Amino acid sequence: MAHTMRLRPNRLRWLFAAALLTAVLFPPASALTTRELRIEKFDAEITVMADSSIEVTENIQAHFIGTNWHGLYRTIPVEYVSPQGFNYSLFLSVKRVTDSNGNKLKFESSRERHYRKLKIYVPDADNSLQTISIEYTVSDALRFFEDHDELYWNVTGDEWDVPIQEASAHIVLPTGTTNIRTNLFTGGYGSRAQEADAEIAGSGVDVHTRGPLRYHEGLTIAVAFDKGFVHEPTAADKLSLFLRSNWPLSLPIATFFLMFYLWWTRGRDPRLRPIAAQYEPPDQLTPGEAGTLVDNSANLRDITASIVDLAVRGYILIEEKKKDHLLGLIHDKDYVFHLRKPRTEWSSLKPHEQELLNGIFATGVDTVTLADLHNQFYQYLPSIRSRIFDSLVTHGYYRRRPDSVRSTYIGMGLVVGFIAVFLGLKMASSLGMAPLTFLVAGVLTGGIICGFGWFMPAHTDQGARALEGVLGFEDFLVHVESDRFNRLVKTPEMFEKFLPFAMALGVEKNWSKAFQNIYTQPPSWYQGGYGPNFYPALFVNDLSVMSSQAGNIMTSAPRSSGGSGFGGGGGGGGSSGGGFGGGGGSGF
Repeated sequence: MAHTMRLRPNRLRWLFAAALLTAVLFPPASALTTRELRIEKFDAEITVMADSSIEVTENIQAHFIGTNWHGLYRTIPVEYVSPQGFNYSLFLSVKRVTDSNGNKLKFESSRERHYRKLKIYVPDADNSLQTISIEYTVSDALRFFEDHDELYWNVTGDEWDVPIQEASAHIVLPTGTTNIRTNLFTGGYGSRAQEADAEIAGSGVDVHTRGPLRYHEGLTIAVAFDKGFVHEPTAADKLSLFLRSNWPLSLPIATFFLMFYLWWTRGRDPRLRPIAAQYEPPDQLTPGEAGTLVDNSANLRDITASIVDLAVRGYILIEEKKKDHLLGLIHDKDYVFHLRKPRTEWSSLKPHEQELLNGIFATGVDTVTLADLHNQFYQYLPSIRSRIFDSLVTHGYYRRRPDSVRSTYIGMGLVVGFIAVFLGLKMASSLGMAPLTFLVAGVLTGGIICGFGWFMPAHTDQGARALEGVLGFEDFLVHVESDRFNRLVKTPEMFEKFLPFAMALGVEKNWSKAFQNIYTQPPSWYQGGYGPNFYPALFVNDLSVMSSQAGNIMTSAPRSSGGSGFGGGGGGGGSSGGGFGGGGGSGF
């Protein structure tokens, strides 16, 4: 029994030794496949050229531990946001990638969000110490201020997934550069730590970190120097750089030229001949039609002028009524429209005139106040305008209705602008570019289409001839009191007949001055509080007040319900990860 107990410890020792020997001779698979990447040294040589570009050589000493290593990733940010919110692209061109012996290494270059990503293949990388040299140029890395120029460069980048044991940089400025100053930052993004040393020697600057850079830490340097040693971009250079960085803005530029071409070929009126004075409107046009023909728009001025024209022609009577408030201290006016011709006599009127009367006397009564049209008449405005345009198209003055042409282009502009903004913002997120650039490009594109669309309605040749007649008639209304019209017999009937046209064309004041001593009695179609002295200018002013008030009331509609680097000056200082360059890398 005792002998058996003494054998058991010996067996345990033998089993432990056998297990230990097995573990040494046959390690587990996980131990054999352990992979680790170490950046032993990161050294950058940066040369500032006289043309304001820089040449950069990054010498990265990478220690590949383990097997199944194929190379190194190096990512460098190339898209930034300017202080104004637009995009700023870093135009970086890779010249070559080599190993420590100067042999070229195969690499692939691609874009990944706002990064330029280099996939560098390293032969025989397993369990080796490799030096990878990346040479590239950047054409727009310098910043220019009023009193100095500056290189603000993120040397190593602060997005490495592994520590960097040692980092350094050598900056070479143009020969003779004066007043060189430096500022250093180390640590994670936004850090203002300065665990590095800089030495200025002649036109060069040498920078060394004091210790390793940990995970997602980097080295950033700002070097300022006097102006005049590098070429500062001209205004044209800056514009070119801005457009290259914000290439989505080419969309509204291209849209502008396209819309200009469409306007030039489809939206221009035929050339007008010299305008000669005309003594009556052409083609028996109504005031509303004449006003619309001039500006391609059937606006409220044309409609209120049509009301006055219907009154002149005996279809309605306009009565002005004054209302006193606060014991007569405050006065305002209301207007009453009296129907003088029954509906059976409206057949001789043009469609838009009939619809205008239908809108005023929609309730079926023959007497309507202007206030009665509040929140009611607006329903008839689209059909009145539509009938005016239809009449002009029927006469052959337009190929297509101006309101239809405008609404088509404006609708197209809104749709294109919305799609451009929507897709642009998605693209900005994908490319890592400033979203404001895409937003502005989309809005401008839509705005340009809408803007040109407003001027796309064009007269036909027949419409241009009618327009010449209206403009000639307008010239007559404006200059009727001049010497060249002295022989013309002016009568009260002429004043009343052409007054609505003068209102539609916006020249009623000039027209009234010519009849100051001729039109001395109030018209039968307008009843107001006029005393023994009647003046055409005051009467026209009263009509203008009525037209303005009518325009406000006629457009009123019921409201719908709803529910509820260096600090100082203008800069903010610098920090680690600031400036251009940077990024990070990893192995693969």
